[in-house]
Amino acid sequence: MRRIWKIGLVVVFGLGLAGCAWLFAPPQAVLTADRYSGTAPLHVQFDLSGSTGDIVSYTLTFGDGSDPATGLGITVAVLYTYANPGTYTATLTVQDARGRTSSASVVIMVSAAPTAAVSLGAFPALGSAPLTVDFSATITAAPGRRIKHLALDYGDGEPEYEADVDFENYSGPIVSHEYADPDTYTATLTVTDDASPAQTFTATATITVTSPPPEIISFTADPQTPSVGADVTFAFEAEAGDARKLVKWELRSGDGYVVTVNLPTPVINLNVTYNHTYDQTGSYTATVKVWDDNTPTANTAEADLDVDVVDVH
Repeated sequence: MRRIWKIGLVVVFGLGLAGCAWLFAPPQAVLTADRYSGTAPLHVQFDLSGSTGDIVSYTLTFGDGSDPATGLGITVAVLYTYANPGTYTATLTVQDARGRTSSASVVIMVSAAPTAAVSLGAFPALGSAPLTVDFSATITAAPGRRIKHLALDYGDGEPEYEADVDFENYSGPIVSHEYADPDTYTATLTVTDDASPAQTFTATATITVTSPPPEIISFTADPQTPSVGADVTFAFEAEAGDARKLVKWELRSGDGYVVTVNLPTPVINLNVTYNHTYDQTGSYTATVKVWDDNTPTANTAEADLDVDVVDVH
């Protein structure tokens, strides 16, 4: 009789546990998203609220190596932006008070956003200061979009050029700009389209501004119509450009004679006289040339002078 009573207690207790089994059901993770594909940057809202069980914490990884989202309130919606194209697996893991876990995943496919084609031209891209450069551009908006704004940074610290525009395609001039000082500059054109959020695209051009070239202020021959065998005194004056010095000069008499002088000490101003004798009659073109100390390529200047050599007999 006692054994029958014990068996009855076991049966009743077992039935009681079976009736309360729902209290100990394992957690179940459910993860959905408001979108599963789109172009970068892709803004996704993840919904965790469908998860069930006695959940005390969650971890949501986004599949792109970024820090996960964690928290306690499973009813929360998590917002995340995928910046780069790729295929990502977002995974929700929930845990209940008994330490049991459950996971669910969704795949997010992010494609590259349509791009605009932009090129920037600069003419001339090389010259001595002050250098005026004409900028031009060829711009084609991404399919289904329009270009709404242009900004050109000259790269020399001067205020950039900006303009509100509205076109799909453009090819032509933009603006002219003067570079005052010798240097190498990178001009950057930035175009903005009408996407939401707006997308920007850039193109660059390199401008090299050299020092101003030297100047030959005067070049004379005395006499300019000499007789055969008479001395001719050539005289010239030259001046270096801003921030430069002269390092070399050369005189070509026109009859095959050439004298070249490398100055032992660079100078800003040069004043030279040089005598030469012509042995034959004829018309000759004398040339003087000077070089400055610009690197890697020196700036030069030249001047010509006609000399007519006559026979006195």
